[in-house]
Amino acid sequence: MKYILTILSASFITVSFSAKLPPGFKKCNLKQISSQMCLPQAIESAIKQMDRPIKKLGIVNLEPLEIPFLIVDAGSQFIHTQQAFKNMKLSGFNETSCTKAEFNYNTKTLNLECVVPRFRLEFNYVVDGKFLMMSVYGNGTGWAVFLDNQFELNFQFGEYEKQGKKYFNIVHQQLQMRPKDIAFQLDNLFDGDEEMSNRVQNAARENALEVFDDVKPGYEQAFGKVFAYVFGEILEKVPIYDIFS
Repeated sequence: MKYILTILSASFITVSFSAKLPPGFKKCNLKQISSQMCLPQAIESAIKQMDRPIKKLGIVNLEPLEIPFLIVDAGSQFIHTQQAFKNMKLSGFNETSCTKAEFNYNTKTLNLECVVPRFRLEFNYVVDGKFLMMSVYGNGTGWAVFLDNQFELNFQFGEYEKQGKKYFNIVHQQLQMRPKDIAFQLDNLFDGDEEMSNRVQNAARENALEVFDDVKPGYEQAFGKVFAYVFGEILEKVPIYDIFS
């Protein structure tokens, strides 16, 4: 997934010096984290503030978050084709609510559970393969909306020292997506044959969650790396003591 990590850099500007969290970012004392009250609010607040440039952290804008190129591998039951996307935009993060955030300093792990009511993808797509054993092909624009989709995101950190200050870096991440429903539209499927397009897309919509489960590991891996990249950019710039006051 190196292509994702490289092209996401367009959302950031270089900040080579040690930075502090902006005044609007809520900070949690390590002793408070065990109460499971401070951290979910702090993370939720931080995510919502990233819809605008944050010069101190080198963040240009993450609403929407742009991914110029993404490939998701074929599934094994419904979708027997690789999915290729260009100019993908992810949005809806400014409505995020976090219900759980558990940090363990000894094991250096962070476990998050957050809900994005309308996690929206907009993209250009190319597809040429099989869906439900039927040949599908086309290229054009499209969108998908994951409704009330719960994100469970687990991070494993490493710790290192730079210029006398301690920092975290992400050594592993795992994402699980559990949407309650999915809406989507692909334009120009079957090169504009509306009858065939409606038939196939309606069949997919009737079984949207089952269809998504077939390819979910690919999306979880890709988006997990994207979210880790964004979080990692902040951790690289802000020392541990300034994240946890």
